[in-house]
Amino acid sequence: MKPNNKDKKDQKLLWKIHHWSGLYAGLVIGILCFTGAIAVFIPEIDSLIQRRYYSVYASSPVPGQAPKIDGALAEARKQYPKMTGLLIDMPDQPGGVATFSFAVKGKDKASSKFYFLFVDPAKDKILGSRDRQNSLANYLRQMHVRLYEGFWGRQLVGLAGVAFIVVTVTGFLIYGQFMKKQTYPNVRRKGMRILMGDWHKILGISALAFNFVIACTGAWLGLQPKLMQWFNIKAPNDHDFPKLLEPKVDAATVVHWDEVFLVLKKEFPDLKPGYMRASEDGTATIEVHGSIDGQVYEKNINALVLAKTSYKPLFKCDVRTMTFAQRFYSVQEALHFGDYGGLGLKIVYTILGLTSAFLSISGFVVYLYRTDKKQQRRMSPWKTTFVYCLVILIVLVVIALISMFIGYRQASAIAAWLVNGSLFGYIFYAIVVAMLNKRNSTTKTIGI
Repeated sequence: MKPNNKDKKDQKLLWKIHHWSGLYAGLVIGILCFTGAIAVFIPEIDSLIQRRYYSVYASSPVPGQAPKIDGALAEARKQYPKMTGLLIDMPDQPGGVATFSFAVKGKDKASSKFYFLFVDPAKDKILGSRDRQNSLANYLRQMHVRLYEGFWGRQLVGLAGVAFIVVTVTGFLIYGQFMKKQTYPNVRRKGMRILMGDWHKILGISALAFNFVIACTGAWLGLQPKLMQWFNIKAPNDHDFPKLLEPKVDAATVVHWDEVFLVLKKEFPDLKPGYMRASEDGTATIEVHGSIDGQVYEKNINALVLAKTSYKPLFKCDVRTMTFAQRFYSVQEALHFGDYGGLGLKIVYTILGLTSAFLSISGFVVYLYRTDKKQQRRMSPWKTTFVYCLVILIVLVVIALISMFIGYRQASAIAAWLVNGSLFGYIFYAIVVAMLNKRNSTTKTIGI
């Protein structure tokens, strides 16, 4: 049965939407898929760097023994008496390294310094230190989440997620019907355009479910801060407490973390601590955020809040007692990063992430082959694609090197110029092209 004119028009519309969404968002999607494929291994990469570069090894704890960090924290306060914003990260596995992350304020924002201390929670001692922001783990996280740019970068990531949803859905509607006409997988060798087109279709259909999940969760996570602000959405572990002390008094109040671990074991025995912090704003509270083994939810979404002076529980967030809406909120990040199923699942996420990155490249190659004769380019489609990929890879590597060996601020400033410059440059280019096309169309109409 031959398709009627309406079906042809619908198919042509879907193809246009798929084509333009992929063409204009494909660059960002490709970068996010590539960096995301590596970012799933951030904990493993960071642990390897700690051991090989900083020679940091933690002792194996005695089974059933609670972590000990009071002595190490007291030593840290002696070395950095003006520390503020202390965040304590606990190891994922027994025998891992804990970290103290904090800032020491300078005369102005530019002179403030950020520190990252490695701590052995079994022997309660400091093992070493590094700059908190100048690390490969931070680079991967910042590049994937916000393209290393504060505001617009994160919005572009969210919008790229929306475009990825459009590309995935339209690709299924277009090529799903096409794939019925040939055996799966069947790659025709009738020229490079057909070859790359078939690989694009086969891999796109194969990774369809993964791409749809990544696209939806990525769009939400990228636009999350603004969406939560606009629609007054609160995180399940969000909480507010009245200010009971002066901020200076609150910040100076000593916390005995040994007692905190004892209360935690009694009040929330299934909670595996992820990060902890004591208030400095006058609320006189201690927050312990963590995960529960065997749960497919965002890391550290569970929480227990204690009073800083009495160590009495004030607030408890347990994912097992949440409403459906709260659980749906809490599952997004876990599904996006695949950090709930061990090393095997991370490898699967990496392979599928690289497959999605290849879809951006193969789609661009097919587009170049289709328009090559019309536009009469100087370089072949493959050379053009190679140059584009090489330039992007060089930019990513340069920003990484600047971030790790010169400074986070310098790398962030360069990324901001590149991201914002490219965004406004593209908008300007699109406006000029639209005006020229309109002018040419008007000229042809009046017969000049």
